[in-house]
Amino acid sequence: MRILLIGDYSGLHSALKKGLIQQEKVEEVVLLGDGDKFKDFQVDLSIRPSWTTGRWTTVIRKAIHKVFGWDIAELEIGWRAQQHLKKMKDFDAVQLINDRPIQTLPIWERRILKRVFAQNKKVFLLSCGIDVFGLQYLMTHPEELSLLQPLLQNPNLKPYYAYVDVYQKRGVMRTQKMIVTHCSGIIASDMDYVNPNQSHAKYKGLIPHPVVLEENHAQEFAPFDRVCIFLGINRGNYHQKGMGYFEEALQQIQAKYGNQINLIVAEQMPYDTYKKARAEAHIVLDQVLSKDQGYNALEAMARGQVVFTGASEEFLEYYNLQEDEVCISAKPDIAYLVAKLSWLIDHPSKINEIGQRAGVFVQDVHDCRKIANQYIKRWEIRE
Repeated sequence: MRILLIGDYSGLHSALKKGLIQQEKVEEVVLLGDGDKFKDFQVDLSIRPSWTTGRWTTVIRKAIHKVFGWDIAELEIGWRAQQHLKKMKDFDAVQLINDRPIQTLPIWERRILKRVFAQNKKVFLLSCGIDVFGLQYLMTHPEELSLLQPLLQNPNLKPYYAYVDVYQKRGVMRTQKMIVTHCSGIIASDMDYVNPNQSHAKYKGLIPHPVVLEENHAQEFAPFDRVCIFLGINRGNYHQKGMGYFEEALQQIQAKYGNQINLIVAEQMPYDTYKKARAEAHIVLDQVLSKDQGYNALEAMARGQVVFTGASEEFLEYYNLQEDEVCISAKPDIAYLVAKLSWLIDHPSKINEIGQRAGVFVQDVHDCRKIANQYIKRWEIRE
């Protein structure tokens, strides 16, 4: 079986590939993408822009974006994807990470994707990150916990949500319609993407995030005097992840506990550097405005760290879990976050208890080898 993965989001396709190549029936797995931007994941076919990201061209690129609201790097990305088309053929299954997997000009994206559909057997759409269906659903369900809530509550944040507006543009919506019409199925990557897709005829259910467990083993922390708390910040999605709630909670925790804690705050760094900075933490603050865990949270949970992240009622019910059993639900409530952090600092034995359960949960539910097998079974079903 030959598999082509197009695009990546928080390392999902990268981890899935590592699981797929361990399956006996899989002959080849090819990942096309840009490395997920500054995270710099490894890919097989790169569409990462280089001409438009040089020292002088970046100045021109920023000026054009400021005046016209358009990123000229999209042209280079489209050109690079076009050059790989001959290598993107004769695959048994192709999976698109999103309904804008290449992120070039919409007309060019459609042209490339039409070729992908024509020269391969089956193509699936993975609902991962904001997309057309997701945005439409959240705009009509403002009460739903989501990355859109800060914008709905404060329209002044609109400049920080420019990438969301892309999914309301006619060209991108045409691309999405074409994909949905011709694809063999839509798969949700976590609980955040179930509601927007579950009423669609092509929805094929939820397959959890894959995690590479060979690189992430649950550790039991030796006795420690100071609780280490890690917060990783990406300014590009600061509001969408609810980072402000964490920062305000940490200010109060720092004032309350002083030298009893060690805070590590990491910003805008390549993924390998980010992982090293996170490795020493007992507690990891991941994100607030989500129902389920993303890849970074799951990696930390696999290592036995206590993670503040999405753990909604839907998530707990789906996996038959209790509150605080495998992670801490990071609600958009500063007093609540302070109370939960204080509870862990005052009762450090809870850190190991929750961390060990988290490691078992990720091993049982998210092992990339098990997840790869779920995808293969889904791709092989005859329509």
